[in-house]
Amino acid sequence: MYINSEHKKAQKLLEQQKFEKALIAFNKALQQAPNHPDILSHRGVLYLHMNQKKKCFDDLELSLRLDKEYSYRYAALAYAKDYFGDTDAAIELYEKAIQVDPEDSISHNNLGLLMEKKGYTQKAKEIFKKADKLSKIQNDFFEKLDELEKQEKNFNSTSKNENQNNPLPKPGEGLKPKGEPLQPKKLKEDPSPTFKQVSKDLITKKAVFKEFIDFIKNGFKLKE
Repeated sequence: MYINSEHKKAQKLLEQQKFEKALIAFNKALQQAPNHPDILSHRGVLYLHMNQKKKCFDDLELSLRLDKEYSYRYAALAYAKDYFGDTDAAIELYEKAIQVDPEDSISHNNLGLLMEKKGYTQKAKEIFKKADKLSKIQNDFFEKLDELEKQEKNFNSTSKNENQNNPLPKPGEGLKPKGEPLQPKKLKEDPSPTFKQVSKDLITKKAVFKEFIDFIKNGFKLKE
């Protein structure tokens, strides 16, 4: 999630609402990784909290131009647009976020809120229904992933205990296959990723996704 140490420091300062110090850290982070969309997006959120409209838009718009295939970029800018009073622009951006990622339940939900705000009650209800369905699917997925992680930990723990109780024989010990010398064989590379590799990737994405959901559901508000 963090691009460099200054980025991590900036996010921690932002959570502590130490805005000026966070800005210094974000600027240093961008010096190390110029125009990185993640850092720009996070600094844009900082500017929102500092009520600096133009700088907020500048960072979020540049982040979007650099990373147009990520629905979060549209959602972040949409939230800022609505925050500063441009609800119509926010609606267009949330609709674009959904085009990029039709399963983005947060953008569906926020779009429904804005439609309701504009008086489009029936349309809002339809969008909320879609958002709830997507949210349930995603929650079910994370529950299953949590169970898989638990099973993997138990499996690794059991395997470790079995290896300790049954150590591998020393070189030269043990039976050799009849008529076949005990020679090392070249292992074939398995092109398919292991469960552990896939799980690690999903765990990382899950952590980021959960944090993102909590952040936006809380209206881009920082933790108390």
